[in-house]
Amino acid sequence: MGSSPRQRLSAAQRRKQAIGLWLAGVDLRTIADQVGYADASAAKKAIDRAIEESIAREKEDVDALRRDEVMRLDRLQAAFWSPAVKDRDKKAADIVLKCIRGRIDLRGLAAPAKVEHSGEVTTEYRIVGFDPDELV
Repeated sequence: MGSSPRQRLSAAQRRKQAIGLWLAGVDLRTIADQVGYADASAAKKAIDRAIEESIAREKEDVDALRRDEVMRLDRLQAAFWSPAVKDRDKKAADIVLKCIRGRIDLRGLAAPAKVEHSGEVTTEYRIVGFDPDELV
C-alpha cells in the first residue's frame, strides 16, 4: 500500500530538514537522531534523495526555460521572415539571423563534434637538409 499525501509531505519535510543540517556540517548520526531516522545510513539515503530531487527539478526548470526561449525566437523570426526575404530588408534579415543564432546557442548545435582516437600517438623526429657524416 502506498503512502498517504500527509506521509509524503512529512517525508519531504524530514528530507528538507536533514539536508539543511547536513549543509550546516552536522554529522549523519546527529541528523538521524534529530530528524527521526533509524540510523546514519537512513539519514544519508534521505539526503541523497533530496539532492537527486533538487537536481531533477533544476534540470526540468532549465529545460522549460530553454523551450520557452526557443518558442519566443521562433515567433520573432516568423514576424521578420517575410520582410527579410521578400522585401530584402537588411534590419529584418539581421533579426532573423540573430534568432537562428539564438536557437543554435540554446540547443547547443554549435558545440564541437566529439572525436574519438583509437590509434596510437607516436613522436618521430627526422632531420632533413644535411649529411650526418658532416657532424663528425
